Amino acid sequence: MSAGARTGEGPLAIIAGAGRLPAEIAAEVAGRQEEVAILPIKGVANADFSAFRQQPVGMLDPNGVLAALDGLKARAVIMAGTVHRPGIGLVMAGYEAVRNRDEIRKVVQGGDDNLLRGIIAFLEDNGFPVLGVRDVAPGLMAQAGLLGRHAPDEADRQDIACGQKALAAMGASDIGQGVVVVQRRVLAVEAAEGTDNMIRRVTGLRRKGLIGRLLRHGRPAVAEQSGGVLVKAAKPGQDFRVDLPAIGPRTVRLAREAGLGGIAIEAGSVLVVERETTIKAADAAGLYIIGVTP
Repeated sequence: MSAGARTGEGPLAIIAGAGRLPAEIAAEVAGRQEEVAILPIKGVANADFSAFRQQPVGMLDPNGVLAALDGLKARAVIMAGTVHRPGIGLVMAGYEAVRNRDEIRKVVQGGDDNLLRGIIAFLEDNGFPVLGVRDVAPGLMAQAGLLGRHAPDEADRQDIACGQKALAAMGASDIGQGVVVVQRRVLAVEAAEGTDNMIRRVTGLRRKGLIGRLLRHGRPAVAEQSGGVLVKAAKPGQDFRVDLPAIGPRTVRLAREAGLGGIAIEAGSVLVVERETTIKAADAAGLYIIGVTP
Protein backbone atom coordinates (compact mmCIF):
# COMPACT_ATOMS: atom_id res chain seq x y z
CA MET A 1 0.00 0.00 0.00
CA SER A 2 1.46 3.34 -0.95
CA ALA A 3 2.18 5.97 1.66
CA GLY A 4 0.76 9.46 1.63
CA ALA A 5 -2.25 11.22 3.11
CA ARG A 6 -5.71 9.77 2.41
CA THR A 7 -8.54 11.70 0.85
CA GLY A 8 -10.21 12.17 4.24
CA GLU A 9 -13.82 11.65 3.12
CA GLY A 10 -14.44 8.56 5.26
CA PRO A 11 -15.14 7.98 8.95
CA LEU A 12 -12.98 8.35 11.99
CA ALA A 13 -11.83 4.77 12.66
CA ILE A 14 -11.51 3.68 16.29
CA ILE A 15 -9.23 0.69 16.83
CA ALA A 16 -10.91 -0.65 19.96
CA GLY A 17 -9.40 -2.57 22.86
CA ALA A 18 -11.22 -3.62 26.02
CA GLY A 19 -13.39 -1.36 28.14
CA ARG A 20 -16.03 1.28 27.52
CA LEU A 21 -13.76 4.08 26.32
CA PRO A 22 -13.94 3.26 22.57
CA ALA A 23 -17.76 3.31 22.71
CA GLU A 24 -17.74 6.57 24.70
CA ILE A 25 -15.49 8.17 22.08
CA ALA A 26 -17.70 6.89 19.26
CA ALA A 27 -20.83 8.26 20.94
CA GLU A 28 -19.33 11.75 21.29
CA VAL A 29 -18.12 11.81 17.69
CA ALA A 30 -21.47 10.51 16.38
CA GLY A 31 -23.26 13.08 18.55
CA ARG A 32 -21.61 15.79 16.42
CA GLN A 33 -23.10 14.11 13.35
CA GLU A 34 -19.65 12.94 12.24
CA GLU A 35 -19.13 9.52 10.70
CA VAL A 36 -17.41 6.93 12.89
CA ALA A 37 -16.50 3.26 12.48
CA ILE A 38 -15.19 0.73 15.02
CA LEU A 39 -12.39 -1.75 14.40
CA PRO A 40 -12.81 -4.06 17.43
CA ILE A 41 -9.68 -6.09 18.15
CA LYS A 42 -10.73 -9.73 18.03
CA GLY A 43 -10.72 -11.42 21.41
CA VAL A 44 -10.01 -8.13 23.18
CA ALA A 45 -12.76 -5.55 22.58
CA ASN A 46 -15.77 -6.19 24.81
CA ALA A 47 -18.02 -3.12 24.67
CA ASP A 48 -21.34 -2.84 22.84
CA PHE A 49 -20.66 -1.33 19.41
CA SER A 50 -23.99 -2.34 17.87
CA ALA A 51 -24.89 1.29 17.11
CA PHE A 52 -21.84 1.74 14.89
CA ARG A 53 -20.35 0.38 11.69
CA GLN A 54 -17.84 -2.34 12.57
CA GLN A 55 -14.91 -4.16 11.00
CA PRO A 56 -13.17 -6.58 13.41
CA VAL A 57 -9.37 -6.81 13.12
CA GLY A 58 -6.64 -9.02 14.55
CA MET A 59 -4.11 -7.45 16.92
CA LEU A 60 -1.25 -9.21 15.12
CA ASP A 61 -2.53 -8.73 11.57
CA PRO A 62 -1.22 -5.34 10.41
CA ASN A 63 -2.08 -6.04 6.77
CA GLY A 64 -5.65 -6.78 7.86
CA VAL A 65 -5.81 -3.49 9.79
CA LEU A 66 -4.57 -1.57 6.75
CA ALA A 67 -7.05 -3.35 4.51
CA ALA A 68 -9.92 -2.49 6.87
CA LEU A 69 -8.89 1.15 7.08
CA ASP A 70 -8.47 1.33 3.32
CA GLY A 71 -11.88 -0.25 2.76
CA LEU A 72 -13.49 2.31 5.07
CA LYS A 73 -11.55 5.15 3.43
CA ALA A 74 -10.86 6.27 6.99
CA ARG A 75 -9.96 9.92 7.34
CA ALA A 76 -8.07 9.32 10.60
CA VAL A 77 -7.49 6.71 13.29
CA ILE A 78 -7.65 6.69 17.07
CA MET A 79 -6.54 3.82 19.31
CA ALA A 80 -8.52 3.42 22.52
CA GLY A 81 -9.18 0.82 25.19
CA THR A 82 -7.02 -1.63 27.08
CA VAL A 83 -4.78 -4.08 25.24
CA HIS A 84 -2.38 -6.39 27.07
CA ARG A 85 1.07 -6.09 25.54
CA PRO A 86 1.96 -9.17 23.47
CA GLY A 87 5.34 -10.82 23.60
CA ILE A 88 8.07 -9.93 21.17
CA GLY A 89 7.75 -13.22 19.28
CA LEU A 90 4.08 -12.65 18.52
CA VAL A 91 4.62 -9.06 17.43
CA MET A 92 7.50 -9.99 15.15
CA ALA A 93 5.53 -12.85 13.62
CA GLY A 94 2.67 -10.50 12.81
CA TYR A 95 4.68 -7.55 11.56
CA GLU A 96 7.60 -9.17 9.78
CA ALA A 97 5.80 -8.98 6.43
CA VAL A 98 5.52 -5.21 6.58
CA ARG A 99 8.34 -4.07 8.85
CA ASN A 100 11.99 -4.99 9.24
CA ARG A 101 12.52 -7.58 11.99
CA ASP A 102 15.37 -5.65 13.61
CA GLU A 103 13.24 -2.50 13.66
CA ILE A 104 10.33 -4.33 15.30
CA ARG A 105 12.63 -5.88 17.90
CA LYS A 106 13.92 -2.41 18.78
CA VAL A 107 10.38 -1.00 19.07
CA VAL A 108 9.06 -3.83 21.26
CA GLN A 109 12.07 -3.96 23.55
CA GLY A 110 11.88 -0.20 24.05
CA GLY A 111 8.79 -0.47 26.25
CA ASP A 112 5.08 0.17 25.84
CA ASP A 113 5.45 3.81 24.80
CA ASN A 114 7.95 2.87 22.09
CA LEU A 115 5.65 0.09 20.89
CA LEU A 116 2.72 2.49 20.61
CA ARG A 117 4.87 5.07 18.83
CA GLY A 118 5.97 2.36 16.42
CA ILE A 119 2.35 1.44 15.67
CA ILE A 120 1.47 5.12 15.18
CA ALA A 121 4.41 5.54 12.81
CA PHE A 122 3.34 2.40 10.92
CA LEU A 123 -0.22 3.71 10.45
CA GLU A 124 0.88 7.20 9.48
CA ASP A 125 3.55 5.87 7.10
CA ASN A 126 0.68 4.14 5.34
CA GLY A 127 -1.38 7.30 5.06
CA PHE A 128 -3.67 7.20 8.10
CA PRO A 129 -3.26 10.12 10.54
CA VAL A 130 -3.48 9.02 14.19
CA LEU A 131 -5.31 11.28 16.64
CA GLY A 132 -5.78 11.27 20.42
CA VAL A 133 -8.89 11.28 22.59
CA ARG A 134 -8.42 14.97 23.38
CA ASP A 135 -8.51 15.72 19.65
CA VAL A 136 -11.77 13.93 18.86
CA ALA A 137 -13.70 13.68 22.16
CA PRO A 138 -12.77 16.66 24.33
CA GLY A 139 -16.00 16.23 26.30
CA LEU A 140 -14.52 13.11 27.92
CA MET A 141 -11.67 15.10 29.43
CA ALA A 142 -11.97 16.65 32.88
CA GLN A 143 -13.44 20.13 33.03
CA ALA A 144 -12.47 22.71 35.63
CA GLY A 145 -14.47 22.55 38.86
CA LEU A 146 -16.12 19.90 41.00
CA LEU A 147 -17.19 16.63 39.39
CA GLY A 148 -19.29 15.37 42.29
CA ARG A 149 -21.01 16.32 45.54
CA HIS A 150 -17.97 16.70 47.75
CA ALA A 151 -15.54 19.62 47.76
CA PRO A 152 -12.00 20.11 49.06
CA ASP A 153 -11.54 22.33 52.11
CA GLU A 154 -8.79 24.92 52.48
CA ALA A 155 -6.26 22.36 53.76
CA ASP A 156 -7.05 20.12 50.77
CA ARG A 157 -6.55 23.03 48.39
CA GLN A 158 -3.14 23.66 49.88
CA ASP A 159 -2.28 20.00 49.30
CA ILE A 160 -3.50 20.29 45.70
CA ALA A 161 -1.35 23.37 45.10
CA CYS A 162 1.64 21.54 46.57
CA GLY A 163 1.01 18.60 44.25
CA GLN A 164 0.69 20.82 41.19
CA LYS A 165 3.96 22.52 42.04
CA ALA A 166 5.67 19.14 42.45
CA LEU A 167 4.33 17.85 39.13
CA ALA A 168 5.45 21.01 37.33
CA ALA A 169 8.96 20.52 38.68
CA MET A 170 8.94 16.81 37.79
CA GLY A 171 7.73 17.49 34.26
CA ALA A 172 11.08 18.88 33.18
CA SER A 173 12.61 15.49 33.97
CA ASP A 174 9.79 13.42 32.38
CA ILE A 175 9.10 11.62 35.70
CA GLY A 176 5.44 10.63 35.98
CA GLN A 177 1.99 12.09 35.96
CA GLY A 178 0.89 11.83 39.57
CA VAL A 179 1.79 12.47 43.18
CA VAL A 180 0.13 11.87 46.54
CA VAL A 181 0.33 14.81 48.94
CA VAL A 182 -0.46 14.66 52.68
CA GLN A 183 -0.49 17.86 54.75
CA ARG A 184 1.48 19.80 52.12
CA ARG A 185 4.19 17.14 51.90
CA VAL A 186 4.74 14.88 48.90
CA LEU A 187 4.36 11.32 50.12
CA ALA A 188 4.59 9.37 46.85
CA VAL A 189 5.66 10.09 43.28
CA GLU A 190 4.43 8.07 40.33
CA ALA A 191 7.23 6.18 38.64
CA ALA A 192 7.24 3.38 36.07
CA GLU A 193 4.72 1.37 38.11
CA GLY A 194 1.88 3.74 37.23
CA THR A 195 -0.73 5.62 39.25
CA ASP A 196 -2.58 2.59 40.61
CA ASN A 197 0.52 1.01 42.12
CA MET A 198 1.68 4.34 43.51
CA ILE A 199 -1.63 4.60 45.41
CA ARG A 200 -1.22 0.99 46.60
CA ARG A 201 2.16 1.95 48.06
CA VAL A 202 0.44 4.69 50.04
CA THR A 203 -2.13 2.15 51.27
CA GLY A 204 0.68 -0.07 52.52
CA LEU A 205 2.40 2.78 54.29
CA ARG A 206 -0.81 3.88 55.97
CA ARG A 207 -1.67 0.37 57.12
CA LYS A 208 1.79 -0.01 58.65
CA GLY A 209 1.53 3.34 60.39
CA LEU A 210 4.59 4.70 58.60
CA ILE A 211 3.25 7.90 57.02
CA GLY A 212 3.80 10.12 60.05
CA ARG A 213 7.33 8.83 60.54
CA LEU A 214 8.28 9.28 56.86
CA LEU A 215 7.02 12.83 56.61
CA ARG A 216 7.82 14.22 60.05
CA HIS A 217 11.45 15.38 59.64
CA GLY A 218 11.22 17.71 62.63
CA ARG A 219 7.74 18.91 61.76
CA PRO A 220 4.47 18.16 63.56
CA ALA A 221 3.26 14.58 63.20
CA VAL A 222 1.09 13.65 60.23
CA ALA A 223 -2.19 11.88 60.97
CA GLU A 224 -2.08 8.22 59.99
CA GLN A 225 -5.78 7.57 59.69
CA SER A 226 -6.86 9.47 56.60
CA GLY A 227 -6.36 12.54 54.45
CA GLY A 228 -4.29 13.56 51.48
CA VAL A 229 -4.91 13.97 47.78
CA LEU A 230 -3.95 12.31 44.52
CA VAL A 231 -2.92 15.01 42.03
CA LYS A 232 -2.65 13.97 38.40
CA ALA A 233 -1.66 16.01 35.36
CA ALA A 234 -0.10 15.71 31.92
CA LYS A 235 3.62 16.06 31.44
CA PRO A 236 4.87 19.05 29.37
CA GLY A 237 4.79 18.20 25.69
CA GLN A 238 3.00 14.90 26.35
CA ASP A 239 1.87 12.92 23.29
CA PHE A 240 -1.75 12.20 24.21
CA ARG A 241 -1.98 9.52 21.52
CA VAL A 242 0.57 7.41 23.39
CA ASP A 243 0.01 7.96 27.09
CA LEU A 244 -3.23 9.65 28.08
CA PRO A 245 -3.50 10.50 31.79
CA ALA A 246 -6.76 9.04 33.10
CA ILE A 247 -8.77 8.22 36.19
CA GLY A 248 -11.77 5.94 36.56
CA PRO A 249 -13.74 3.87 39.06
CA ARG A 250 -10.66 1.86 40.01
CA THR A 251 -8.76 5.05 40.84
CA VAL A 252 -11.56 6.07 43.19
CA ARG A 253 -11.58 2.66 44.88
CA LEU A 254 -7.82 2.70 45.39
CA ALA A 255 -7.89 6.28 46.70
CA ARG A 256 -10.56 5.29 49.23
CA GLU A 257 -8.54 2.24 50.35
CA ALA A 258 -5.50 4.51 50.79
CA GLY A 259 -7.50 6.82 53.05
CA LEU A 260 -7.17 9.81 50.71
CA GLY A 261 -9.64 12.67 50.86
CA GLY A 262 -9.89 13.29 47.15
CA ILE A 263 -8.50 13.46 43.63
CA ALA A 264 -7.41 16.58 41.73
CA ILE A 265 -6.90 16.31 37.98
CA GLU A 266 -5.71 18.78 35.38
CA ALA A 267 -8.65 20.17 33.45
CA GLY A 268 -8.48 19.48 29.72
CA SER A 269 -5.59 17.03 30.05
CA VAL A 270 -6.86 14.09 32.13
CA LEU A 271 -9.48 11.66 30.86
CA VAL A 272 -12.34 10.61 33.14
CA VAL A 273 -13.19 7.03 32.14
CA GLU A 274 -16.78 5.93 32.79
CA ARG A 275 -17.53 9.41 34.09
CA GLU A 276 -20.94 8.73 35.63
CA THR A 277 -19.76 5.58 37.43
CA THR A 278 -16.58 7.30 38.60
CA ILE A 279 -18.43 10.29 40.05
CA LYS A 280 -21.03 8.09 41.75
CA ALA A 281 -18.26 6.00 43.32
CA ALA A 282 -16.51 9.13 44.61
CA ASP A 283 -19.76 10.51 46.02
CA ALA A 284 -20.48 7.22 47.79
CA ALA A 285 -16.94 7.07 49.20
CA GLY A 286 -17.02 10.66 50.44
CA LEU A 287 -14.17 11.68 48.11
CA TYR A 288 -14.00 14.86 46.08
CA ILE A 289 -12.91 14.96 42.43
CA ILE A 290 -11.97 18.36 41.14
CA GLY A 291 -10.63 19.59 37.82
CA VAL A 292 -7.90 22.19 38.32
CA THR A 293 -6.13 24.52 35.94
CA PRO A 294 -2.34 24.29 35.57
